[in-house]
Amino acid sequence: MQMHASDQLVRWLRRGCIFVLLASAVGYIVFTIRWPWMWDDQVFHYDVFLMKHGKVPYRDIYDINMPGCFLMERWAIAVFGGGDLGWRIYEFVLLGALTVSSIIIARPYDWLAGLFSGVTFAVLHGVDGGAMAVERDEVVTVLLMVSFALLCMAVRNGRLLPMPFSGFIAGIAMSIKPTAAPFALLLLVLLFVGARAHGRTPARFLTYGLAGFGVALAILISFMLPDSLRPFIALQRTLVPYYANLGHATWAYLIQNALPLSCAILFSAALLLALWNRSSQEWELWGIRAGVLLGAVSYFVQRKGYTYHRYPFLVFGLLWAGIELGIAMRSTRPRKVVGAVALAIAVLGMLPRNVNLLRHSRHDANPLADQLQVDLRALGGSALQNQVQCLDVVTGCYSALYRLGLVQSTGWMGDIQWFAPNDGPVQQHYRQIFWDQIHQNPPKVMVLSSEWFGKVYSFDKLNTWPEFRDYLNSAYVLASSRTFGSFDGNVLAYRIYVLREP
Repeated sequence: MQMHASDQLVRWLRRGCIFVLLASAVGYIVFTIRWPWMWDDQVFHYDVFLMKHGKVPYRDIYDINMPGCFLMERWAIAVFGGGDLGWRIYEFVLLGALTVSSIIIARPYDWLAGLFSGVTFAVLHGVDGGAMAVERDEVVTVLLMVSFALLCMAVRNGRLLPMPFSGFIAGIAMSIKPTAAPFALLLLVLLFVGARAHGRTPARFLTYGLAGFGVALAILISFMLPDSLRPFIALQRTLVPYYANLGHATWAYLIQNALPLSCAILFSAALLLALWNRSSQEWELWGIRAGVLLGAVSYFVQRKGYTYHRYPFLVFGLLWAGIELGIAMRSTRPRKVVGAVALAIAVLGMLPRNVNLLRHSRHDANPLADQLQVDLRALGGSALQNQVQCLDVVTGCYSALYRLGLVQSTGWMGDIQWFAPNDGPVQQHYRQIFWDQIHQNPPKVMVLSSEWFGKVYSFDKLNTWPEFRDYLNSAYVLASSRTFGSFDGNVLAYRIYVLREP
């Protein structure tokens, strides 16, 4: 009788959790649908914009990001458009695909774990703010989970059709960020282990998967040839290592910010249950556990401590925790109680609190980009075509140019290579290239943001390159200076310099 009562309690708890999860998903959509794209999104949007105007990536567009970033952004803009609402729909589709994939992966254990992990991640991601929307690590994580889900469908059902898509998607993920490569290798191992567990021959699944991966590779090569491959390799050898060695967070900061506190508590409970659920040795679950470890490695190896760098860790961890709770709730009473209590705290306690944080947070505007559009219109608007240059990273200059339809004077994306606190040969090399370009065709307008990579935001970044500072002050007139609110403890500001009349 007591077991029957506990089963009934768990059943009602599950129903309540499903209702709260679905309501939270709706809340995420409602509270974020007005977000504009900003920060890193503006760089990729503007990359695609420049490509449409005949610029060649890596040769004419100096951007250290991998070619998969260009491809995914171009495909997404083609489908959803480059506007703010279309970009919100794009992210909703990404998060929906993540949730469905998580449900498919978790189905042999408890499908609710997939719903729990997908919705919980979406809400936590929303609390992180609009600056984190459609970040590379988010896109890569979604692609890896979709690839994993397709692999599960193929191996479980003995069907080969999902495998080319699984291989293709994993290949695209690797082309966006190299940190996806260990996850792709994990999927390869899981293919062999899973096929053997189901009494199937891995070779045919592998062949179909590699065919899909080959298609992704062919698309990548065709995108790079004939003009982008050589300058891409040059950037990988110079500017990428230079950037990778800048802005490292302390290990204390990395550890402290590796997970939200609520997730750290949840993962601790999941670890306890995993030790208790030692009979659960299925291949998918071990793959998810390995994914948690790889996610942690991905976060720490990048050394930047950016919020979005922890997304693979967070997504795999939430799915693993949800499955461990689901297994516990289907077990004998002691584990059933622990699993039910942990699920109730996570869904009925922590999740509504985070939804409320999302509701009362304002991440839906970038006043710097909005005001800059006004100022550039006043200075000539369309007359500034090919005559304006951003000295910025992600605070809003490229967003303003994109929305105004203005092609920049040069193809430089970001100013890290000029003003970062590291005066070495790489910096001198790229300073010289930029110096030659702006003297051959001096832009009529230069926009200098206060963003200083790796330092507290300040216009003092000009002092790291005295020659350019002196040239800017002698050849240009300071036309306006704007200051806005703070972002992450830094004051957003920009200055507009106008070329002196001859």
